[in-house]
Amino acid sequence: MQKRVLSSAIALALTALASGTALAQSSVTIYGNIDVGFDHINRKAGTRLLPDVGATADQTAALVAANNNLSNKLSTNRITPDLSSQSALGFRGTEDMGGGYKGTFVLEGQMSVDAGNLARDGRLFGRQAFVGVTTPYGEVRLGRQYAPIFFSSAVVTTERFGGTDQFIEGGLSNSLNIRWDNALTYSAQVGEFRGQLGYSPNSGVPDRINAQRGGNASATAGSILGGNNGSAGGENKDGRGRSYGLFGAYVTNELTLSAGYGRTNFDNTPVFLLTTTNGTSPATGSPLFNIKDYSVWNLGAKYKLVDLGLTFSGAFGHANYDINSASATATSAFGLTNGSLRVSSLVLGTRYEIGSVGLFGQWSETKFRNEGRGKNTGFTLGAEYSLSKRTTVYTRYEELKDKGVGPAVTLTATGVREVPTMVGAGITPNGKTSLIGVGVRHSF
Repeated sequence: MQKRVLSSAIALALTALASGTALAQSSVTIYGNIDVGFDHINRKAGTRLLPDVGATADQTAALVAANNNLSNKLSTNRITPDLSSQSALGFRGTEDMGGGYKGTFVLEGQMSVDAGNLARDGRLFGRQAFVGVTTPYGEVRLGRQYAPIFFSSAVVTTERFGGTDQFIEGGLSNSLNIRWDNALTYSAQVGEFRGQLGYSPNSGVPDRINAQRGGNASATAGSILGGNNGSAGGENKDGRGRSYGLFGAYVTNELTLSAGYGRTNFDNTPVFLLTTTNGTSPATGSPLFNIKDYSVWNLGAKYKLVDLGLTFSGAFGHANYDINSASATATSAFGLTNGSLRVSSLVLGTRYEIGSVGLFGQWSETKFRNEGRGKNTGFTLGAEYSLSKRTTVYTRYEELKDKGVGPAVTLTATGVREVPTMVGAGITPNGKTSLIGVGVRHSF
């Protein structure tokens, strides 16, 4: 078997998208990335979310549990994986069939290096698992893979989509912007232009959505959006989870312009607040609200001053949730009402590299566009030093603030958002969370 050095796990996805050049010979490649650090988390106490007088008993109980999880302060030291990039172990194979045709596959998992267990809710190949055929006219893939809109952020970020990358915190509204189950995609590249079209009969929408994940998730209790039981049944007769998406980019050595779009049918999937530890209540009671349809688009740009080693980048995204049956708790605690719930995000970044040293900064703002309250602002500062082509040491400082119960609180508490804020540190309502850490990553 052949081993290949990769700067990060994301590099595989971006390289594979340019299908005509990446697969030059028949081979099986083992590759990976290990990222782990030591950090200190300081989370300020937040305001308590109060139920409305019209809230049901189970909604009130859920809000009590939410307050205990969301509003308490925290100060702790941790050994934390994936601060600057995502840890991964993967296998990639290709068979050259001649005439510009190749057979390909990718099986890629993610592990939590701090404890040695599987991430992605215990999926063996939770990052990617697909088989494909490359032709002179592009590549077709089938299986679990990145959603097309993911690339519109991935090609412009100044980081590596780790836990402190604002292009995750500010640029993505939920997990279906990152990966789809049951996906069929077509990718092509012509000169400086590249693109992808995608379809999934069920990309990962469970029967019930809430913040349960891993062993606590089930068809009865529900799970996070994109959880491992969300699409186990394949296509649903009602169309729940059916997704469409596309991505396009213009890429040169100096300039990158990108755009992405995604749409998912939720078919009035009920969304609950936090469930209790037994995994059955209050998911069996009244939902916080229902989601009918979801759509999102994203625009990005990156410009490199190659001679100076300086890069500037940014992305703007807009997501729309069509919600109905909003409960009294949804209105009083989170300010959510029936109709179109709109979320926008803006993220900006810069990076400077000289020799083995890299310095960067990022800033983001994510907010509800049609609510009288609710936004999150954050920034990340970082530095790193490459000890070799494979090993890098780094430091990161990140800060995230919530005002008026923003998307980082609301979407995480309901399970609509998969990406854990600051690698699971969380953010309190109207509070602030900060992280400072040092770490090392090694690619092979």
